Amino acid sequence: MSIPDLQPDCASACHAVAGDDETPVDGLLEQWFVACTEGELGRDKPLGVKILGLGIVLFRLRSGMAVALVDQCVHRGTRLSVGKIADDCLVCPYHGWRYDAQGQVVHIPTIDGCQPGAASSGHQFRQRQLQLRQQDGLIWVYRGNGVASRPPFRMPFYAEKPWQSYFMVNTFDGDISMLAQNFMDVPHTVFVHDGIFRSSRGSAMEAIVALKAESVEVTYHDSQDKIGMLDWLTNPKRESLVHTDCFFAPNVTRCDYSWGDLSSFLIVSQITPIDARRSRVYTYIAYRFPLPGWVLWALKPLLHLYTHIVIQQDVRIMRAHQQGLDNAAGFEPHNVRADIVHVGIERLLAAVRRGETVPEARQGVKPMRFEL
Repeated sequence: MSIPDLQPDCASACHAVAGDDETPVDGLLEQWFVACTEGELGRDKPLGVKILGLGIVLFRLRSGMAVALVDQCVHRGTRLSVGKIADDCLVCPYHGWRYDAQGQVVHIPTIDGCQPGAASSGHQFRQRQLQLRQQDGLIWVYRGNGVASRPPFRMPFYAEKPWQSYFMVNTFDGDISMLAQNFMDVPHTVFVHDGIFRSSRGSAMEAIVALKAESVEVTYHDSQDKIGMLDWLTNPKRESLVHTDCFFAPNVTRCDYSWGDLSSFLIVSQITPIDARRSRVYTYIAYRFPLPGWVLWALKPLLHLYTHIVIQQDVRIMRAHQQGLDNAAGFEPHNVRADIVHVGIERLLAAVRRGETVPEARQGVKPMRFEL
């Protein structure tokens, strides 16, 4: 079965976010999004983040458990994230109202301070608490009103030996669709990352693209393909590269590179939309190479620097991409055969926003061939 055509289901749907009156986004709201890494949320002060236009405040209890509330005091609307933590409560910086882990107001100084010894548990005021999950070094928040239909995405090989891993966090211009298409896009690598990740060699690359109910999966068939500048580290035995890319709706990409049974490198990108124009991306890098552990430990700063340089190149090109889209209204993309992956991502996101999966009639497999 082949993918029927190259036209996206809805050109505008791939750029819709909360607050867009033309395209419903209820399906996108009913998802888990990464709010921060475990390391970003300390114990001594709250952290303010934004997901799909909604400000959210996170703070930790003395036990280490994280809590997420809407970042707004119910008294006068002040941001709670610029307040403080005291006795396992979040304290508003304006008038000192205190919120417990459930969002219940448990102390109002202008009332309780005038009534020494008065019970403070009877206040009727409450801020909305959001569902939260701590998993694989990340803190996830669920913005929906119901119960999440699936758990958050697991980080492959997290804390598993001999794998080593780390996170990079960056703010990008662009929405989920733009960024997912960038992270899944091989043709751009010879222009944006020339000489550092992949260089043009004037030969064809072939791949199989599978559009499924909730994912786009790409398998590349090119035994001569090379990535990166560190062949001596990633592929000392000169084995053929096995490369697969996947987009898991609504906001996760995974790119796997393997050389034989002992050498692998993978990139998982979690895209958290901040608003209509910006996204926070949590990039998880995991790798294993056939070298002693102390050598890999010594090489870690070099790998961190290398991946930082590569991702900053993507940050810059996505800024230019967003600026180009802003330059003239009503832009419609012109797709070619190498853009099958992009169209598949747009179809998946359009389905998510409708609260659906891609119907079977729209699923399929297609070959893709382009020159690098």
